[in-house]
Amino acid sequence: MWMWLWLFERSGVSHLDRMDLLRPLPWGLVPGDRPRRESDCALTQDFSASGIRLGWAATTMGIRPRPGRLPFLMQLQRTPTDPNKRGAALMLSFLVLIVILMICYQITRTTGIDRIEAQRTQTLTGMDYAISSAFLQVAEDLLADVEAEGGEEAAGGAAVDPMAGGMGADGGGDESAASSGGTGASDSQMDAWAMPQVTMIGEQEVRITVVDEDRKFNVLNMLVEDEEEANENREIVARILDNCREGTLADINRGDADLMSRVMYEHFTRRADSLLPQPTLLSDGDDPEPDQPAMPLSLREMVVLEPFQEQHFMDFFDADGERVHSIEQFLTIWTSPATFTAPDAVGGYEVNINTAPLAVLVALFDSRAVDPRLWDEILAYRNEPEELDQDEEEIEPSYDEFGNEVVQKKFFDTVDELTEVRTWDALEAEDQQPIQERLITSSRVFSIYAVARQSTAARENQILEFTDRNSREQYERSSTHLLRVVRQVVWRQEADDGAVIVPLLPWEVLGSAPLDLLDFPDDL
Repeated sequence: MWMWLWLFERSGVSHLDRMDLLRPLPWGLVPGDRPRRESDCALTQDFSASGIRLGWAATTMGIRPRPGRLPFLMQLQRTPTDPNKRGAALMLSFLVLIVILMICYQITRTTGIDRIEAQRTQTLTGMDYAISSAFLQVAEDLLADVEAEGGEEAAGGAAVDPMAGGMGADGGGDESAASSGGTGASDSQMDAWAMPQVTMIGEQEVRITVVDEDRKFNVLNMLVEDEEEANENREIVARILDNCREGTLADINRGDADLMSRVMYEHFTRRADSLLPQPTLLSDGDDPEPDQPAMPLSLREMVVLEPFQEQHFMDFFDADGERVHSIEQFLTIWTSPATFTAPDAVGGYEVNINTAPLAVLVALFDSRAVDPRLWDEILAYRNEPEELDQDEEEIEPSYDEFGNEVVQKKFFDTVDELTEVRTWDALEAEDQQPIQERLITSSRVFSIYAVARQSTAARENQILEFTDRNSREQYERSSTHLLRVVRQVVWRQEADDGAVIVPLLPWEVLGSAPLDLLDFPDDL
């Protein structure tokens, strides 16, 4: 028996295999007899796992070996291996491992991108909901402003004529003011809607800025039927483009300004030859006239035309730190709205004297026709502190977005109050009339800018409150936060039963937040 164990240990046969070999011989097999069939031999086994084939033979039992199978005792046979195929299994295993690693990396990468995209969508959705709520709040403020002004005028003994723009408490006003289609109440930078506000809607911080479009000059005035007046309006547009960035490194010279105004006019009148195709609009009707001017959907569509550039429609600081404004802060297409029930557009010819920037006011007339000092004095007047009479009730103080008390300043209730300006009295009556026709004191169309901000900086580096405008503007341009800037243009339309808000541009996503347009930016 010990010889069997020794052979098994030498051949590498496992313990279970030993037990199989040592089981009793089949019934009827005696020593010295040949098995009747091969399956009767307990010693005939194939051990492919160990590469050894064992035949049947054992001298201790006197069993004769089968011819051609094994010699005496036991023969060990090893499966031959090809030297050229050595290491193939290892190489295949290594390749399989690499494939598995690549699959795992791809799964991790894909799920990571999906997670980031889901977080981005969730953030933008939250911002959009907050901005939509802010738009609704501003619409209520604009309507409340009309009701408040109407109540004050009614208390003063004068009815509010919804079609009398710039009409004061005395019921006066010129013919051009009546044609402006204003609300009858004066609008200025002292109104509640004109104050920038920062509010928390849910967990989202939103800054709201409202700009009246009536402070800007409407480029559609270049399309009036009177050729002489159309040429004069093109000159006004060119002068505004020349003035709007004066004193900055991004200044537009007069040659480029003239070219821009001409390109805009040709884009409106010869749209078939323009680089930008003309879209089909509901206002075109079933059979549009071939020579009918094409109305632009946005002033920003001029960016595809030479010599306009993308930077002409952006607010930024130049290398010297000077404020550079978009040309959309001075020009507009929105101030002459109309409806199907009232197809004749009104307004758009005048600008609001209480809110118009100096670049627009100066460009309304040639400097040889109107003394430019008039416009400087108008800006100075509307920035003077308001002095209350002794019998007037003290106004409850209001505060700006930085917590500072707002100083109440003067504004023009009617165009007739231009007599408060010294240079106005020096003008002749025939020179005063065209100026009055270009000016109003009320606004009807407003652009609402909502800026939702979410800081991406570390919590210890986040700034939640600002003390002045400079610190806020520098922080917003530090690229340490995510901004969502959306613009909405609305028309505050007067109806028989009161004012209503009509969206003209419901939702426009901008690439950057607009800078506040200041009368005296050097005072910052």
